[in-house]
Amino acid sequence: MQAFSVQQLKSNPSTVLRAAEADAMALVTSHQQPTALVVALDRLGLPDTAAVRSGLALSLFRSGSISVGSAAQIAGLPLPRFLEILSSLKIPVVEGTAAELEDELAQARRWLGQDA
Repeated sequence: MQAFSVQQLKSNPSTVLRAAEADAMALVTSHQQPTALVVALDRLGLPDTAAVRSGLALSLFRSGSISVGSAAQIAGLPLPRFLEILSSLKIPVVEGTAAELEDELAQARRWLGQDA
């Protein structure tokens, strides 16, 4: 496993990613102290990498860290399929009152040029 400083990660992230893909992971240090691992999920020998990606995506979406579209990308799924999974797990895609959601829907329709 190779080690890279935060500065190296910032200036040339592709080098760090290539190192992680070659060795399964790369260490990132800050002030010569380990702070993070860049892990190549496909190289870890996990029996179900797709499940790891989906779990990560669900967790990040549920915490509000990423959008539903970004979560679908991380999971490697089409957005409609990811929305189905959220629905089956009873994870709300949007939060708010019925009036707030209706207002957002009306705004989206106006943005799309449809009648509200």
